[in-house]
Amino acid sequence: YFAEISEEETNAARRVAQAALQRVCAKGVAASARVQEGPAPRTIIEIARAEGVGLIVMGSRGRGRIAGALLGSTARAVARHSPIPVLVARERCHPPTRILVATDGSEDAQTAIRTFAAMPLPGELEVTLLNVLPERALGDLPNGALADDLRALVERRDREEALEILSRAHAMLPPGSTARMELERGRVADRILEAAEAMGTDLIVVGARGIRLRGDEFLQGSTADHLIEAAQCAVLVARAPEHAKTSRADREPVAAATR
Repeated sequence: YFAEISEEETNAARRVAQAALQRVCAKGVAASARVQEGPAPRTIIEIARAEGVGLIVMGSRGRGRIAGALLGSTARAVARHSPIPVLVARERCHPPTRILVATDGSEDAQTAIRTFAAMPLPGELEVTLLNVLPERALGDLPNGALADDLRALVERRDREEALEILSRAHAMLPPGSTARMELERGRVADRILEAAEAMGTDLIVVGARGIRLRGDEFLQGSTADHLIEAAQCAVLVARAPEHAKTSRADREPVAAATR
């Protein structure tokens, strides 16, 4: 009985793979299809490494409530541990033209921008570069001129650092690209999602891990997870090579259900 179920699942997976292969080849792209058993996140990463691919493309949701939840968790696990950039796509009928690049100046964020810049992109792009300033706990300062001066100094330094980060990001965009620079302050994932919705963004570009710490977490680590789960558009996540070498995926198996 279980052998029959396994065979049915394998045959169904082959049909899905062949259908995807036909769609890709119809666009003039050389491709091959394969079906592999194993824990989905680890297997995807291992095959991508063995094939020497430059980008992993995944859907954000599967068919049905349970399948959708599992594919969503798989996409997050792959993006969290993969040394290869991951594009988590949602259903779109056209190439992305409205791009939101969220950067904190980290090496991962710069890798994400380079990956985006190397992609085959439409001729006309609307690119917005976003830096989210950290929340500052300065509310407990006593009232007075000294406290006001300190708040103004912190605000000025934050803005100067943010503008420098955005300028470096702008220089990494494809030649001839124009971009708008935006500064926000608050919770990183919330500000990114709000900006993406307001702009009608087709693609969010973000690094897998950031450089600032809040408590015990890297900001961008939890941010990328939240964006993949909650964003209404595609999300491109990338990790710098030096971070990839020490990824937990190299030291521990990734625990995730495949069905």
